[in-house]
Amino acid sequence: IDRIRIETQLYAILLSNQGGGRVSMERKEYQYRGDGNVEMIPESGAATPTAVFAGGTYSTAVLPYQASRAAGSYDATRDTLELSYRYTNPAGGAIVKTYYFYPDEYHYDLLFTVENPNRFGFERSYTLWWNTPLGVTEQQQVASDYGSMQAVTMQGGSREALEEYRDDQLNQSLDGNTAWVGVRSKFFSAVVIPRGRDGQAAIAQGFKQPISTEDGRIETRHITAGIVMPFAVGEPINDSFTVYVGPLDYLRMADYDVDLEAMLDIGTMPFFGMLIKPFAIAIMWLLPKINSVVPNYGLVLFVFAILVKLITLPLTLKQFKSMQGMREIGPKVEDLRKRYAKDPQTLQRETMRLYKEHGVNPMSGCLVMLPQMPLMIAMFRVFQATILLRNEPFVWFVDDLSRGAAGLTDPLIILVVIMVVAQLGSSLLTMQGGAGGGQQKALTYIFPIMLGFFLYSLPSGLILYWTAFSLLSFVDWFLFKRGQAKNPQVKTA
Repeated sequence: IDRIRIETQLYAILLSNQGGGRVSMERKEYQYRGDGNVEMIPESGAATPTAVFAGGTYSTAVLPYQASRAAGSYDATRDTLELSYRYTNPAGGAIVKTYYFYPDEYHYDLLFTVENPNRFGFERSYTLWWNTPLGVTEQQQVASDYGSMQAVTMQGGSREALEEYRDDQLNQSLDGNTAWVGVRSKFFSAVVIPRGRDGQAAIAQGFKQPISTEDGRIETRHITAGIVMPFAVGEPINDSFTVYVGPLDYLRMADYDVDLEAMLDIGTMPFFGMLIKPFAIAIMWLLPKINSVVPNYGLVLFVFAILVKLITLPLTLKQFKSMQGMREIGPKVEDLRKRYAKDPQTLQRETMRLYKEHGVNPMSGCLVMLPQMPLMIAMFRVFQATILLRNEPFVWFVDDLSRGAAGLTDPLIILVVIMVVAQLGSSLLTMQGGAGGGQQKALTYIFPIMLGFFLYSLPSGLILYWTAFSLLSFVDWFLFKRGQAKNPQVKTA
């Protein structure tokens, strides 16, 4: 077996003449938590990807090929490198795989050619498979990494996940014009994109298997996927593919202009997805920009929280004024309720008159939350689905902003506690010491605890942002009080 090693700026690639393709692809810029570069073709038993014919009974991965270059190492860090593998059978048919590797791209191109396919007995179609499952790259988030693994395809402009398991076995196909097919894990993906024509179907195979670990029982997933390419009987096959093997980076994947960014499943849901998509794109564009100036992503999130606070400050001040006004007219509202207890229409009319007379808008208290909700959901999707915060440290025990607390004994739980305390302080300040009815007071104390309970396992970057946002509420309150001191006659509109 002859091996060829190719070095680009981003990858160290190992190819074999047995199967005529890659058997190893290490990512140079991404490492495991322990040591070593991330391997995109782990435990490869065959060249990946591979083409299969005759319903999967004939695989090009088991054939001995002749390489266009001698065995050895080649440098592709400055110029494009071309490498071909050719197999000729006794009947005179030939299979040729020609690869084009680029210095600084996350993809390579593959020209797949079959001369005289009838000499092989090939007919109708073949499947180009990503035939090696992706491996776990997040040792501290093993369950989450496996849980994110799935096969995805783009058909007719719609993202489709192939995940119909039966008895823990996956064997699913979807017919239709297929723009691409790929597999993904928590932060990485491998996608086959045909150029020049679409495929006619997408196929996924694999299985789920529960295993026991030090952190408990988890469910593993092992998934492969392929795209079915038709061809005319007796005609040569000449298909070209772009094979993307890299991080789940939304903006970079969008550059391929085939909706490849849909692999991340951000903004793909009807209506609701479109609502959060602009926020998500803004986050993914802005945070790296800030990071180019502020090298620590933890501090980047603080800067981002400050920017959001500045944008929402007018709404926040309006909320404070409205809440204060509501408290001031509270006794008058209660008096109206008693006076018109049996006349709801009059009660509503008089209450609205009272609000107008005192310049109070009861809906103002909700205005500040309107941009915050889609923003928070967008941040959740971004931090869960993209590689943006992977292995990015903040300080001390916060060594990976993409990871959440695994349990009460995880040091990251300290960050959750800080968030709960900050949220409680912000709520008490906003409510002026929790003034209000009994239910309102109870909610003031209960909500931060519930928030910590539901969010503790989410990426610590999200927890850090929410903590910073809550702490900045104290500044909002100070500005509001300072404005009141300078203009005590201002209406609580």
